[in-house]
Amino acid sequence: MKLRVALFVAAIAAASVGPGRAADGDQFVIRGDATKTILEQDEINVATAEAVGKACIEEAVKQGVKVSVAIYDQFGEMVYLYRMDGQPKIAVETAMMKARTVLNTLRPSKANMNEVLSGRSSEIRQTSRGNFPQAGGLPILVNGNQLIGIIGVGGSAGNLPVWSDEICAWRALTKVIGPQPPLLPDAPREAGGGTNRAPNR
Repeated sequence: MKLRVALFVAAIAAASVGPGRAADGDQFVIRGDATKTILEQDEINVATAEAVGKACIEEAVKQGVKVSVAIYDQFGEMVYLYRMDGQPKIAVETAMMKARTVLNTLRPSKANMNEVLSGRSSEIRQTSRGNFPQAGGLPILVNGNQLIGIIGVGGSAGNLPVWSDEICAWRALTKVIGPQPPLLPDAPREAGGGTNRAPNR
């Protein structure tokens, strides 16, 4: 009896997962004849990238800030780029650099920032490896661990714990794709640690 109840509850939970939260993630990646051309079935599709980008912009508008959003596929090819009016070139560049950092390391760009802040690495070491040690870049995952793309957000001043470029990206992914891994905590700056001037840009 208990097993039957548990199965029933599980079935209801599965049914309550909307189309934007499907476990298989098929609606977020390229399907159909296009896969025959690119020989790839785990690449984020344009519709998903655009939806995530727009969701991030909506979050920025709510906060009264401006951001730039860059979304790449899992191979580092640009899929979507959006710059809100008034964003300088550096904001666009930092969004792209944060995304490339995720591509290099397969982890949030904040992980690199935390290593610098805690003294376990340096900005020079990070940049020599092609990384930009600032929060705002996140992997785009489906099925728990399948990388389909990368998002980088840049341009807004952080107001933790309420707002940051990273929070913008995380909220957008949660809205469009579903629950995301929790964000990494900010590492405390240790004596002799890194000298990042704007850890949440």
